[in-house]
Amino acid sequence: MLGDSRTKPMEILLVEDGLVDARVTIHALRRSGLHHRLTLVRSVHEAILFMKRTGIFARAPRLDLLLLDMILPDGTGIDVLEEMRELQSDAARVTTVVLTACEDASYRTRCDELGVCDYIQKPVSEDEFLRVVRDHKKLMIHLQQAAVSAAAGNHSPARSGTMGV
Repeated sequence: MLGDSRTKPMEILLVEDGLVDARVTIHALRRSGLHHRLTLVRSVHEAILFMKRTGIFARAPRLDLLLLDMILPDGTGIDVLEEMRELQSDAARVTTVVLTACEDASYRTRCDELGVCDYIQKPVSEDEFLRVVRDHKKLMIHLQQAAVSAAAGNHSPARSGTMGV
């Protein structure tokens, strides 16, 4: 069911400047069998353009999952998270998973304050990473099905009854 092509693909933004780490993440997602589409950006600036849907990202999809490195060439993942907080309401908050080699506890604390779902230290265990992504995909499918059911309930034809003559 997680790889089912009838479900909407999970839209993933990977913010990672290290090409080796990006390649490992991309291959793990391919091996997972999850129905997804992934966009790779390599800087804070590109991530913000994507989230704002501006410039070359004007037609960017609505994100389901943000995979975020903490140390980037033009800033930190915290910069991305703070900008995302400005752009989104709490209800529309994108699930974020930090994948980082940074061992600074202040980053972890700030990520917790900004609502990061998972904080995974590099080198990342593929099993742990895929568990997190699969859990999010299951939640996404559940929410899609609930939305479809709610829409069907709101637009169902009126019950037929017997009219008195």
